Amino acid sequence: MSDMELREDIGPLRRRTLFLFLLIFAVLGLLHLRLVDLQLVHGAQWRNLAENNRLRRLPLPGPRGWIYDRRGEILAENVPSWEVLLFPDEAENLSATRLFLAQAGVTDVPTFNNRIAERRIGRMAPLVVGENLSWNQVAAIRSHQSDYPELTVVSRFRRHYPSGELTSHIVGHLQPVSKEAVEADPTLEPDTMVGATGIEAAEDNFISGRAGERWVMVSAVGRQLGVVSEIAPRAGHDVGLTLDVGLQRAAAAALGDHSGAVVALDPRSGAVRVLYSAPSFDPSVFGGRLSRSDWSALQKDPLHPLQNRCLQGMYPPGSTIKPFLALGGLAEGLIDPNATVYCNGSVVLFGHRFRCWRRGGHGFVDLERSLAESCDVYFYVLGQRLGIEGMAKWLRRFGFGERTGIDLSFEASGLIGTPEWSRRVRGTPWYPGEAVSVSIGQGPVLATSIQLARAFALLANRGKSVTPHLVTAPSPTPAAEQINPDHLAMVNDALIKVVHGPSGTARRFASLPMAGKTGTAQVVRLQDGVESDDLAQELRHHAWFVGWAPLDEPSLVVSVIVEHGGDGGAMAAPVAARVVEAHLGQPARRPETQPNPAPVRTPDKPRGAG
Repeated sequence: MSDMELREDIGPLRRRTLFLFLLIFAVLGLLHLRLVDLQLVHGAQWRNLAENNRLRRLPLPGPRGWIYDRRGEILAENVPSWEVLLFPDEAENLSATRLFLAQAGVTDVPTFNNRIAERRIGRMAPLVVGENLSWNQVAAIRSHQSDYPELTVVSRFRRHYPSGELTSHIVGHLQPVSKEAVEADPTLEPDTMVGATGIEAAEDNFISGRAGERWVMVSAVGRQLGVVSEIAPRAGHDVGLTLDVGLQRAAAAALGDHSGAVVALDPRSGAVRVLYSAPSFDPSVFGGRLSRSDWSALQKDPLHPLQNRCLQGMYPPGSTIKPFLALGGLAEGLIDPNATVYCNGSVVLFGHRFRCWRRGGHGFVDLERSLAESCDVYFYVLGQRLGIEGMAKWLRRFGFGERTGIDLSFEASGLIGTPEWSRRVRGTPWYPGEAVSVSIGQGPVLATSIQLARAFALLANRGKSVTPHLVTAPSPTPAAEQINPDHLAMVNDALIKVVHGPSGTARRFASLPMAGKTGTAQVVRLQDGVESDDLAQELRHHAWFVGWAPLDEPSLVVSVIVEHGGDGGAMAAPVAARVVEAHLGQPARRPETQPNPAPVRTPDKPRGAG
């Protein structure tokens, strides 16, 4: 090949090489100019943005377990909810953030300030400053994300109670974990919700889930750039209860607008079927952080809706304790069941006249008739024979004056007054007349609805005692009590006559296979010519009925207290009958005629009308 030809071949190559060189030079020049711009012109701005990229720790709450009744009806569940989290250390102007959230309706100023005051300095945990957000609130926060990068919206679960007020005293409610608990346990998040009352509290360790966490990289405007690491949360365990919500609804409907309590349990096992306290409250308001105003309103409510009257309400038991004093008298040999006591309407003891609820008296009454018609004079005499120590002994034998052991907190123990108690607690001597009052369930003797349900369960269960419980679990074998079966049969036959006898105090419900005892607990001592119905509502007597059904193989014991309801047969027994009807699927046929005669209450001393 000639030199000329070689030069012709190399020429294009040189030109292409030159072009590539110029192109590379241009690109490097542009890069240099960009670096100059980034470092010199806008360097401070971009350095600030880079430095503001940060790691955030997002707690991942472990969902709580669900709560069900015995038939699978949901009593407590978790529902999706939007929350807004605040990272206080990232905020340039908390006052502006506070104003923005208040204007968006997410929170109010006092609540925001309280949350800031409660935070733990030095802990990388956000604060929940808004719960259960609407879509409009979520949109408002996200549209201003660049203005308030310290805020972020997350989806979490909120506690929801489908049955509402119907089961609030059973299921209970949540509350934020205490500051003391958080300080003692670094694994607890400041916004953890824990059980405060009811099953939520009693089974909190079982229901509570285990929290996880997520570490994320976020930009200076609060935008999430990626997940760095994550520990998944663990859900809590579900809890099944012995409660029958269908019977609970029947109890609530029967009690209506009255204050009081209804307890029903299976006497064979102690499984609680009904635990209804009225008035009640909406547990959902405790699903997040309850405002101070709402809490104050609940606390100051004169009807005390937060009180569980089934466990905490202590009332004079009235005539409902007569069966147990009768068993004590029989065991002590102080009663001949066939012997009679003459009731002319009153008896003079210790220089005072103690009256029977029936002004004209019952005439000659034996054990059976004294229980069926609730003769007070018969039990005044028995009380004198037993004495206050003997009555206290036998009442304790049947569980009065002590907690039942039900698997709920805050249960009251009731009261059995004695001379020793009077000296220790009241600082006063014991008066002989007080023992007379105790013999008919008045004076210094108090019981709860759950105590009476357990005591009557022992009667229905042929002398075997059980412990009331709500959580589904294998029940221990009922403990046998040392009660003479013949004595037990005598008393139980008399309690059948309360409903099915011609003069029984609850005979209007004779169509139901039910036995039990009525009771009327005096609130104030009446003056001559004054009847309970003449008094203001808050001064009227409390009405009791406690009994079981069916008669042959009892499967349900029902205890009813109607506050200021008056007569037990007229007010409490119908409530118990409705629950029994729902349990047996058998409506009661109430007679249109022959109603219970209205008891005539006379003045002077307390008495326990049946």
